[in-house]
Amino acid sequence: MNNLKIKKFVTGSIETNVYLVFNEKSKKAFLIDCAAPIGEYKDFILENNLKLEFVVITHGHYDHIEGLNEFLTEFDTSFYISEKEEHMLINPMNNGSLMMGDPMVVNKKPNFLKDGQKIKFEDRELEIIETPGHSLGGICVKLNDWLFSGDTLFYRSVGRTDFPYSDAKQLQDSIRQKLFILDKNIQVFPGHGRETSIGEEIMENPFL
Repeated sequence: MNNLKIKKFVTGSIETNVYLVFNEKSKKAFLIDCAAPIGEYKDFILENNLKLEFVVITHGHYDHIEGLNEFLTEFDTSFYISEKEEHMLINPMNNGSLMMGDPMVVNKKPNFLKDGQKIKFEDRELEIIETPGHSLGGICVKLNDWLFSGDTLFYRSVGRTDFPYSDAKQLQDSIRQKLFILDKNIQVFPGHGRETSIGEEIMENPFL
C-alpha cells in the first residue's frame, strides 16, 4: 500500500505478535497489540524517528496488554480497545496475569471501540470488526487488504475457547459470518504464528 510497511515483533513468553504499521515517508505509525517486553519495538520506533499515532489492542488477555503501562510512559499516545474488554484491563483474574503469577492492571483509560467503527490513519481508515468468541469483545482490524486478526483466526487454527468468557460456537460464527465474507486475497496477520490469507483459511482451516 504505497509507502506503508508492516514490521512484526514476536515477543513474550508465548510469542505474541506485535505489529507496527508505518509510513516510510511521513514517519507516522500505529501499533497493534502491546506485548512485553517492549524493548525491541520501542527501540525500532525511536531509532527510525517514527511518530506514533495510537495503539489498537485486539483483546484484553495479558499477553496482548502486558507491555502497555511501560509503553504508554515512553510514548504519550492513546490506545483503543472494545468496551466489552474493559473488565480485562482492570482485573488480573480476567486478563490471565494473576494465573501467570504477575498480576497487572492497565493504568491509562482507553478509547472504546464498537463494531464497524473507523479509525483514521493519514488518508486511510482502519475498520473495526468485532469477532467475539475467544473473548467477549475481541476485534479484528482491517486496513485495505490487511487484516490483523488478534487471537480470532490463525494459520490453520482458531483462538482458544477454554478461557472464561470464551465461546466456541460464537468464535466459529464470528469467523464464518464476518471474516470469511471478506475478499479471499486479504492477508491475515494473527496474534500468534505465521501469516495467512482469508482464501487459504476458507479452504484449509480444519477448525471451520
